[in-house]
Amino acid sequence: MYISYETPEQVDLRLRSVVALTSFDVLEGDWWFDEFPLAALAQRTRADAVALVRDRDCWSQLVPVLAQDQPIERLRVWCCHFPPGVDNSGFIGWLASRIKHKVGSGIFVVCGQNSERGGIYDYAGCPLAVADAVLAELRLVFSGGVDTQVGTRGELLDGVSMRVAATASSGEVNSDTLFAFTQHGQTVSARYSGGPVRLGHLVGTLSARQLTFRYAQVDLGGRVDGGVSSCEVQTLPDGRIQLHEHFQWESRSGSGHNVLEQVVE
Repeated sequence: MYISYETPEQVDLRLRSVVALTSFDVLEGDWWFDEFPLAALAQRTRADAVALVRDRDCWSQLVPVLAQDQPIERLRVWCCHFPPGVDNSGFIGWLASRIKHKVGSGIFVVCGQNSERGGIYDYAGCPLAVADAVLAELRLVFSGGVDTQVGTRGELLDGVSMRVAATASSGEVNSDTLFAFTQHGQTVSARYSGGPVRLGHLVGTLSARQLTFRYAQVDLGGRVDGGVSSCEVQTLPDGRIQLHEHFQWESRSGSGHNVLEQVVE
């Protein structure tokens, strides 16, 4: 198990990369927790159980629902295996928070150990009543959709297009200005144009949801200007990326705050 000290933004950024490396499998059929007395372990344990947990008063096994069963609650179950050497601490909490926000349901988790497949792995599940919505969200997450792997090659900003949602009076971009980002590792660049800007370029680095860069641009009148910016990278409730940019001109006086939001085609 990994022990690390991170900010919430660092945790979020790390787990976005972990999800792309995680093996995700949905188990067939309906499942339930079958309870039985402590003394009945040998007689009641089923070979098709994927988890067996003991409380002070009884055993509980996670098993498929058979014709003769009378389940208290029907469940759908999936399994996650992680590659060795990857810090996946906090993964289930991160995933559960996303599902709760998107679907409204909580999830349960039971852990096991398989040294041949990366060590600790998770069985997780949800009520059958919301299973379709939960599994659709999971498939979106594990296929690299929405905000887990926004870029085309897996980096957070790679392949992302953005427009200006709010701008300062000292800025020159506006809602007609389109930014096209690329990212390789921590290196980020973008080409932008539209509105008052004929052509602009920026280049910088992204680390722990903090983007810093220098920019240079030519306006419609042919004036060349440039400056420096720092941005907080945030995720909107619908999964799009948002940048809160604090810029400072170097070629002229002035500074301000811009907000850029991802454009989803």
